[in-house]
Order: sequence, then C-alpha cells, then structure tokens
Amino acid sequence: MRRVCSLCASVSFAFLSAVAAGPTIQTADFTGAEPPAGWTVANGEYRSPEYAGAVDKIVLCYAGSGASASATVHAFPANEEGVNVATFTAASSGASFDFPESTAFRSFRIAAANGLALSSFTAYVASDSLDVPSGVLISNNVTGTSFDAAWNAVEGATGYRVYVWTNAVTGASAGTTVWQETFANSPAKTTTVNFKDEFTDYGTSGWEYSKAYASISYGAVRIGTTSDKGYLVSPPLTHVSGSGLALRITAWRQTTGDGTDMPVGVVSGGVTNIAGVVALGDEPATIHVALPTFNSGDRIAIFSPTNKSSARVIVDDVAVLSGYSAGHPEPLYIVNGLDVGAATAHSFSGLPPVPVSFAVEAYGRRGVSSETTEAVVVDLANPDPVPVLNACPMSSLAGNIYHQNFNGTAALTSSSGDKDLLNGTTVLYWQWFKNALAAGTFKWNAGSGTTGGIYALATNQSETVRSIGAYSTKDNEFSFGIAFTNDTGKAMKLVSLAYLSQQWGFKNSTNQTLSVAVKVVDNLDWISAYVDGWTELASKESDVYGTGDPHDTPVSTSVPVNPEGGIPIAPGQVLMLKWTIHSLKGGTPGMMGIDDVTVTFQGSVGLSIRIAGW
Repeated sequence: MRRVCSLCASVSFAFLSAVAAGPTIQTADFTGAEPPAGWTVANGEYRSPEYAGAVDKIVLCYAGSGASASATVHAFPANEEGVNVATFTAASSGASFDFPESTAFRSFRIAAANGLALSSFTAYVASDSLDVPSGVLISNNVTGTSFDAAWNAVEGATGYRVYVWTNAVTGASAGTTVWQETFANSPAKTTTVNFKDEFTDYGTSGWEYSKAYASISYGAVRIGTTSDKGYLVSPPLTHVSGSGLALRITAWRQTTGDGTDMPVGVVSGGVTNIAGVVALGDEPATIHVALPTFNSGDRIAIFSPTNKSSARVIVDDVAVLSGYSAGHPEPLYIVNGLDVGAATAHSFSGLPPVPVSFAVEAYGRRGVSSETTEAVVVDLANPDPVPVLNACPMSSLAGNIYHQNFNGTAALTSSSGDKDLLNGTTVLYWQWFKNALAAGTFKWNAGSGTTGGIYALATNQSETVRSIGAYSTKDNEFSFGIAFTNDTGKAMKLVSLAYLSQQWGFKNSTNQTLSVAVKVVDNLDWISAYVDGWTELASKESDVYGTGDPHDTPVSTSVPVNPEGGIPIAPGQVLMLKWTIHSLKGGTPGMMGIDDVTVTFQGSVGLSIRIAGW
C-alpha cells in the first residue's frame, strides 16, 4: 500500500524553500537511490539533520507492504533526549503532527518496521520574522468615539495585536531668556527708511545689516527689498555661552507670496553656521530653533529668504534661551496590544473625541512578531460625515410638526461639480436613491440639466434658497424620502402633509409625474421596503413646454395631503414618505423637485407649531 501526500508528490530531492512571511518548508525525498542530503537511513531508521529553528509541524508520506507495517517517530530538542511523539501504522489515515509552541523540536528519528518505508518528509520551521501587515484601511464608519480598521492578512501569522493611542507631549520647557532684542523703540514707517539712518537712535546699536529697514509695524525690522536680499546680525553676545541653547524669533512675510525659507544661525569666528531654516507665513509666528554650541562673543544671524527675489520679511523679537525644550510625543495608549486573534479587522468604540493613532502587528508561533505598521491618524474630533440609516424621532418634533426647505444644501453646492450626497446626513434623516440604490452625489442646477441625477435647484448658484429634485431619464428612476419613528410610547397618526411640487425644466417633450407615497413598517430598511407596499398619496403631472417657451423661475404647485382619518403609527413603528419622479418611456423629460415639506402628526395632544428646517 502506498500513501501519497499532496505536499510532497512533486518533490524530487531535498531542498530549502523560504516562504515569504511564513515558515521555512524543508522537504526530503526518499524515493531515490541515495538518502536526501543531511539524512541517514540504515536498518529501517531514518535520521534527520538538526534544523536551525524549532519545527512547528511535520508531514510524513510513506508506503507499507502490509497491514502490520508501522513506524515510531521520536523528536529531539536541541542537545536533549528525544521523546516519542507518535506511532502509526500503514493502515492509519496519514501521518501529520503539529507541535505545541512551547516544544522546540529540532531533529527527528523515524523507526520503520514490517515493510514500512518513507517516501518523503516535510518539516515546517518557524520563520524568524513576519511581514508587517499591509493595506491598513480606516473605513468611512468614523464617529466621535469609534472607528473601524482593517488590514491584509500576513502569511505565516497566527494572529494580530492592535494599538490605539493619543500623543502626550512630554519634556516641554519654555526655557529662560538669557538675551533678547525686541526692537521696541523701532518706529513704524510707511516709506522705506534704511536701518542705519535712524535705528542707532532707538537702542539697536551694534547690529550689522544689509537691506534692513524700518517696518510698517512698531517695534519691528524689515529685511530685504523687492530686488535684493538682506541680513541682520546681532552685536557680539559676550555674556552668553554654552550648549543646549535655542533661538526664539517672531517673524512673518511682509506680503503674501514672498519667500518662506528664512535661514537663521550663529556667526562664530567669522564663520556662519546655519542652525535652521524657518518657514514663514502671512501672520506673525514665534519659532524656536536649536542652536549649536554658543561661545561668548558669537552673534545671531538672520537672513531674508533665499528662494524669492521678492523676499521681504518682518522680524519682531529675537531671544536666546537656555533650558528650552519643544518636548516630544509619547504614546498614551488607549488600546495597548489587544489580541484580536486571526481577524483582519476590528471595531473600536468608547474612544475619546480627539485625534488618535492606530497601528497593528502580526504574530506567529513561538513568539515571533512583526514590526507594527506606521501610525494612521484618525481624527475623532472632526470625523468626516458618513451615510447613515436613520429616522426622525417623533418625540423631537415641537408641536408634532416637521418642516424642511432644503436651503441647507446651498453651502454645499455653491461651487461647481458633484458633491457628496450622504443618506441620513447631508440633509438630516433624508435618503436619496437611484434605482433603489443610494444616489451618492448631487450638484447645483437651475433646471437646464440633461444628465440623470439628484440636483439642488436654484435660479443661480449664489442663491441661498434651494429646493431638491432630479432629472429622471427613461433608464433611471430617482426618489428621495424621509422616515419618522414613533418613539413617543403612544399611538400617533399622520394627519397632514404639504409640499411644493416644482417643475424646473421647460424643454420637455412629454409629460412625467412627481408622486409621493407612504408606508408604515415595523423596522426601518429603505432598500428592502423600496418597491412594494406603498400607498400613493398625491401625484403632480408636469406640463409640456416647447423649446421657445421662456421660463425664468420654476413653476410651483402647492400639494396638500389630508388622509381621511389619518394614517396610524403604533408605538415603535416607522412611517416612511417617498417622492418619486417617474421615468419616461420616450421623449425628453424635464427637471422636477420639491420644497417646503411640512408633515403634521397627532397623538393624544396635537399642536400646530411650525419649526425651521436644518
């Protein structure tokens, strides 16, 4: 009888094969005339070489001449006595052994009897390293206290550990001022006044300069001109020396667009050593630069930017500090090495609403771990909006009345191009669909659009008044709707609905309709409930206009809906309203939309207070 293992059926001789980020597979083939390299075979005993690393698993392929054929496997740790790990017969189902992580077997002896012979042997030796997980992805499901993370699997890894932390700055020190020049007596000048002409009278003697002028700001100096660069060098600082000093300087660009790379440094023994290059902005900023070893008599040098011909900068305050430290970030772990097993994704919750960092590492057998991934910062303080499936709670409605005018979309669509249209978020509680799937984007239009989609409608793009609508072609159907959940604990009913049905496109060659329908469900799920079970409440048919018919404003029609007896909503139930622009089978459609939606409910107490939209 011969058993053939799939792992060794194609092996012709002993070899070593390094599998990326996983165990090293070492295989020996015994079907040839000579034993595999490193092995000895004599009197039915097979002795393996000693492997460099601990073996996690072995697989044996063998042939036996009878049912009594058998073998005993002894395993040996390095320089230790062997142990009997298995005995098997040719009639057994196969020979494959996994070893516990705590057992570091390095070599093997297989004693065969009664006609059993090995055909191959495979050892899995633990790798010394694992690849760092790749493809780290933070999903769109980010809130102020939670986020989801995922990453690619690492070959050879048996699990993963995740980390979440904030950065706490430690070691910060403001330092002690050992020398300072504030230019406090420098006058403000609207015209160019050279530093040498007036500044010696204002307590700034001893400075060297080139192209240095009075600034338009009091207590400041301007360096550089529109056609030349300049510098400002302090008097010798005979009372300052030592290491660990820092330069504090307040500076900014005089005009927007001037150069930004202002070098600063120390002049020592006639040689200028640049300590740092300061990036300047349009507003005054205080910058700290570590100085090299400072000798008594050295001077501070400040240069106008070198990357612009127009390089005018303002210097307001210069100081040398001792004991200054900017500090450094230290991780403050919120989640520290949480073992998530073999999963390649994890959801985090209950986090502080601040920017946090995320990283993950892989681990394998016998304590082998990868490096952690580069930190990915997740800003929980300002999470990006995401689509959500939500319903307006009736308990939040003052007077049981809801109103929406869609003017809040004006800020989003005040510039050209597609904008994100997030269900439940862009307009709170509203959902937008193209053929029963989330529409995803919308843009501004004044009614002339001919591409199917959702639009924020207004007479011009700067107009703050908006309605919402769609251009619905024969191949696509667009709908939008809102749901209300009865969380009041008592029976409620929809008693009235009112909205403006609008027609914006006036080059349509055939009629289309804009209808509203209602549905009461036990659980909110727009997609599963999208098609069936709706009751139409009202429908408005568009008018047909010729190409030459002028229309500067939309045609708006008030549509009141007053269901007889109201539409009941039991406690816990959800009422859904859906407006649909029905597709045309032929002809040219027009743009249609809705505005000023008012929904009134009634329970044990029905009030009539109108509230503003979002």
